Amino acid sequence: MIRVENIALEYDKGNPILENVSFKVEAGQFVSLIGQSGSGKTSILRAIAGLQQPSKGKVTVEDLSSRVGFLFQDDALLPWRTVRQNVSLGLRIQGEKTEVANKKADDWLEKLSLFELGDRYPSQLSGGQRKRVAIAQVLALHPKVILMDEPFASLDAIVRTRITQELIEWVEQEHITVLLITHDLEEAISLSDVVHVLSPGPKAYIKSSHPVTIPRPRDILETRNDTSFAPLLKTLWNELVGERKKVNVVNFDKEKKLKA
Repeated sequence: MIRVENIALEYDKGNPILENVSFKVEAGQFVSLIGQSGSGKTSILRAIAGLQQPSKGKVTVEDLSSRVGFLFQDDALLPWRTVRQNVSLGLRIQGEKTEVANKKADDWLEKLSLFELGDRYPSQLSGGQRKRVAIAQVLALHPKVILMDEPFASLDAIVRTRITQELIEWVEQEHITVLLITHDLEEAISLSDVVHVLSPGPKAYIKSSHPVTIPRPRDILETRNDTSFAPLLKTLWNELVGERKKVNVVNFDKEKKLKA
């Protein structure tokens, strides 16, 4: 489980980008965070991962030391290692013998239809193939928690749909806890149990939370046909667009006063 309690984060002393942010992700739950650029979504993820210390509040993650996987927009594949070596690297760091680690890596490569690519290097792969290798690299460690920061944003629509479907099937099957940062509202709804909306920064906070009632297991394409999908999409869109208009009006008023 992930628990974020009243945290504040700041880069300039006394000017928090986030303030009083609280939410939790229950064990086995898939939760998404959405918000405008600059609202502090990635900063929240960094705080959860232990890469940034909150100035206030508390973050708690179960099994943070060894059972958390990370999927970011840029994969973490090492260019001088083969696909098999990249997938087995985390296992070897955890103490697995090379033969055992390679066997487990091959098992995951086969599950993700990558077995024939095991001897290739990252530079010899397409963007979609690299992303699937990154997923295999994470799942091979049997994480209890996965933190994701727009991991599929750079992929075309067809490849993105196929890869997200593969991922959600493993998340559901293994009962993995997931927190996803995304700008894609349809992706957030299709994958999540709950979608949290951040207010614009600075001093951003969780302004609303929306349960997603689409039954599991899910087919990514079929989720669009659920009767709750379109109304929730409209609600999320209106919240984000409404905030953007409000910010623009405020900025315009400030400019008028300055010119006056």
